[in-house]
Amino acid sequence: MSTISRSASRGRFLLWLGIALAPLGIAGYVAQLCLHWLVVPWYMPALACLGVALVGVSLWERRTVWRVLALVALVGLGGFEVMALSAMRLPRYTGPVALGKPFPSFEAKLADGTPFTQAGLAGDQHTAMVFFRGRW
Repeated sequence: MSTISRSASRGRFLLWLGIALAPLGIAGYVAQLCLHWLVVPWYMPALACLGVALVGVSLWERRTVWRVLALVALVGLGGFEVMALSAMRLPRYTGPVALGKPFPSFEAKLADGTPFTQAGLAGDQHTAMVFFRGRW
């Protein structure tokens, strides 16, 4: 096997591996949502960056228009995944609820499924709220 065909074969393998790794992060996130795992999907942009690197090495081996287009598409996908990951952040912590301090507005559901808002706390009554984070 000549050096050129071995290099082209290696470059093609890296191209397809890079193209396969980037969407694998999205597939992993969909699987995570289906399994109800509530963890940050840091692996999405990591796999996209690895895919971009592999397609970049493939482009270095052999420059073609299709490889450039694949690189541009994976960079766009990786950028979208980074934006999505930064949008998944929790709201800023404003401190604990204290006596005499107004309760922050919220919207939740009771155990029977009926909606419950801050307006449900109004009136001359004593209320204790218990937050339970279970697996759903």
